[in-house]
Amino acid sequence: MGIRQVNETIEATGINEWGAGYFSIAKTGNVVCHPTGKSENSIPLFDIVTQAKELNIRTPLIMRFPQIIRSQMVSMHQAFKNAQAEFNYPAQHYGVFPFKVNQRKEFIDAIVSCGREVQWGLEVGSKTEFMAALSYSIHKNALLICNGFKDTEFIELAFLAASMGRKTVLVVEGPDELQMFINQIKHTKLPKEAWPELGLRIRLYSRGSGKWEKSSGETSKFGLTIIEIMHALSMIESCELKEKLTMLHFHIGSQITAIKKFKNALREAARVYAKIVKLGFDPCHLNIGGGVGVDYDGSQSSATSSANYSLQQFANDAVYVIGEVCQSEKVKCPNIVTESGRVIAAYHSVIVTDVREVQGEETLDGIEDPKFKPTLGEVHKSVREFSFILDNMNSKNYVEYYHDAVELYEDLFALFNLGYLSLKERAFAEELFHKICLRTLQLETAQKASGEEFVGLQKLKVAKYLANFSIFQSIPDSWAIDQLFPILPISRHHEKPEHRATIVDITCDSDGCIERYSDVGNEKTEIDLHKPNGEPYYLGFFLVGAYQESLANEHNLFGAINEVEVVLKSDGSWKISKTTKGDPISELLVCRNYKMQQIVQSYGRQIREAKKLGLLKKEEANNLLKKLKGYLDSYPYLAENRA
Repeated sequence: MGIRQVNETIEATGINEWGAGYFSIAKTGNVVCHPTGKSENSIPLFDIVTQAKELNIRTPLIMRFPQIIRSQMVSMHQAFKNAQAEFNYPAQHYGVFPFKVNQRKEFIDAIVSCGREVQWGLEVGSKTEFMAALSYSIHKNALLICNGFKDTEFIELAFLAASMGRKTVLVVEGPDELQMFINQIKHTKLPKEAWPELGLRIRLYSRGSGKWEKSSGETSKFGLTIIEIMHALSMIESCELKEKLTMLHFHIGSQITAIKKFKNALREAARVYAKIVKLGFDPCHLNIGGGVGVDYDGSQSSATSSANYSLQQFANDAVYVIGEVCQSEKVKCPNIVTESGRVIAAYHSVIVTDVREVQGEETLDGIEDPKFKPTLGEVHKSVREFSFILDNMNSKNYVEYYHDAVELYEDLFALFNLGYLSLKERAFAEELFHKICLRTLQLETAQKASGEEFVGLQKLKVAKYLANFSIFQSIPDSWAIDQLFPILPISRHHEKPEHRATIVDITCDSDGCIERYSDVGNEKTEIDLHKPNGEPYYLGFFLVGAYQESLANEHNLFGAINEVEVVLKSDGSWKISKTTKGDPISELLVCRNYKMQQIVQSYGRQIREAKKLGLLKKEEANNLLKKLKGYLDSYPYLAENRA
């Protein structure tokens, strides 16, 4: 069963497709990571959890693989170099990472460190992101691009950044921002060469594809219309700032699923670029934005959670289309700037958490406790009818008998509310009814039928796996926009999964459940999982490195989870190079304006009052306060149960 089952799981989960060479399932049944994309170097995720526990880092946790970040950067940069060579494209490619995709310091540290060799820059869309970006020492040729709506302070920050030697490009998003730039010139004492460069964001007619297609097109939130572009060019020329206009920019949305839509936008943007050059301006960069898709479901299609192209195809199309337009217009080719963040970030992190319990494991045996289960002679005649139906169901009468049971079940609650049934009788009747439902499903399956009336019964066979994490904190896009993430256990894939299941989190919210699961291009409402065997059972949530930490909220005051950074060493072995503790309870409370001193003082007052009432002795009171203080510094997620 072992190897055969592993192969079946590989095919069913599509891990070889969405894993992109970074994740696979070994013959042992363990999910492994290949941080450099080379199959000969692998790290079992289960072993990482084991070592993390030895370092007092428990689940839920994020596993970060910074080498994947570097690999994705190099892959994108190399894809453009290949395309430039193939199509004789004379200009360069510059990569820029958008801060908004993942602002965690640990992640941006890796972006900057891994990006130096390929001159990767940063993109910011707020003053907070700008201040953080300025603290990093990026390559002298790397771009620092300022997007988003701006005020005079944002504009001034751009001037300050440029004066620090940063290659700063201030992208104008609206007509008033150019005027603010001009006004800042009047107040600055900096020489012209220390001013930031200017970019204009074009609002294209072309639209993208997928969930974020509204980011582009005529009704887009961002960018200048062609009329506004002409007005901006006039202002730039009249203020003698032509040499400062170095970039034209467009963006057609995150997670572009269909390459054809992207090519249409490229052609339009390249044409606008060429016409602006012919007007006497000399922008050296065409910023084609981000949006390179991630194949979350492994289907390699234009489905919402996939993309029907590779990085190399993306680069080829960008270089070819821009080059073709420039050649036809007889203008020089611009440097191509990309702001792709999702495809750089998504693969590098995996959330791993433990399953705490399994609910709804329905069987025909049920749970029979003689203390609470009445005998048939003691119960109401309606309850005896349930027993008769269960004992006499067969392949010929099960449909009729099931309908009789449903009618009896509805009458059951009326009898209980009128006082004719005891609690024991009601519990016994519900147990019998559930057994009838399961028996009906067995007979229906044996008949190879699938009547619509029995579809709802299938849910009785679906178990709920309680995962020790918060969906709202760790994968908020799953809840907010129905984003599909690959999910699978990190071990036991040599065994056949016995349960159809859904995954629920530990928050006190009915929305804290995952309702959609990937099935290689299809979507399921359940996932196949293994039955508990007494050993730890961990679930992995993959491709979560983009946006999830930026969008996370602290519903139920569950905060950021523990982190481990894992690196592959030159000899093929691996190590946990860095650990970061998740948010303790005290920090989460402080973020909600609670003051720890006041909280501890309140505990103390209540304990003293309890001691005065004789509820606590002095030693017990001291231990209680000490324990409460300890819990304030503890991890808010579920701990291991004491024996």
